[in-house]
Amino acid sequence: MAHLLSTENFTKIGEFIYRKTGIYLEKDKHYEKLAKYIDKRAEELGVDSFRKYFFKLRFDDADADEFQALMNAITVNETYFFREKDQFEALVNHILPELHATMPTNRPLRILSSPCSTGEEPYSMILHIVEEGDIVEKRDIEVVGIDIDSTVIEKAKAAKYTERSVHAIPKNILNKWFDKKSFGYDLGEDLQGSVDFQVANIFDKAQMRKLGKFDVIFSRNMLIYFDDASRKEVAMTFYDMLNPGGYVLLGHAEYMSRIVSVFNAKKVDNTLIYQK
Repeated sequence: MAHLLSTENFTKIGEFIYRKTGIYLEKDKHYEKLAKYIDKRAEELGVDSFRKYFFKLRFDDADADEFQALMNAITVNETYFFREKDQFEALVNHILPELHATMPTNRPLRILSSPCSTGEEPYSMILHIVEEGDIVEKRDIEVVGIDIDSTVIEKAKAAKYTERSVHAIPKNILNKWFDKKSFGYDLGEDLQGSVDFQVANIFDKAQMRKLGKFDVIFSRNMLIYFDDASRKEVAMTFYDMLNPGGYVLLGHAEYMSRIVSVFNAKKVDNTLIYQK
């Protein structure tokens, strides 16, 4: 049985998604997954052609629920606690102490995780911060997690994790801050609500402005999904969202210096960080 999505229409819907999110879909990687999703969704909606489905997506989606469902279906959310943990160590051992020493004492330190997926990254920050113990006793710290996928945001809020998600957490920390359940681990009550999770599109300027200013932004392994123009737009969005002297941390395969030249690159131990 042929898919409703033709090669020509893959290009058309790909351009639509790119304009709204900056995500570039490659035919070899994404066609089959997208085609199967559209077939399934068209049947659920009672429409019999790509044209009718695409019309609904563009013109009959006032609350953006249909587009949100589409993004939930095609975005990848693969992560685990303490992944690339040297960056979390750089955060608590170098970045936060430096910012704490230079910022007004009455202002909270604000950290953004974008994208936050199911919460492992921002909760890893929280775990390192509370285990370090010093800065958090002297200053308020706010951690915000955003993702375009509403499904993973709900999972992040629930804070229920599999054995695989927590496999890299040292046992003493795992036992201290998590509750063992029959099918995995729940984040302990003491840390519940410690991250403000929100659905947001990094290309939506109004949404980004509402989030306010930050002192640290983690954005790991997101830019690899964008083309050069979108990477530059995101980099400048982060620049605008940072307070003076704030930092951006990217994935190990991403280099801000290849995208824009407005940040100062610094090496902290084994971690490359970028300062405004």
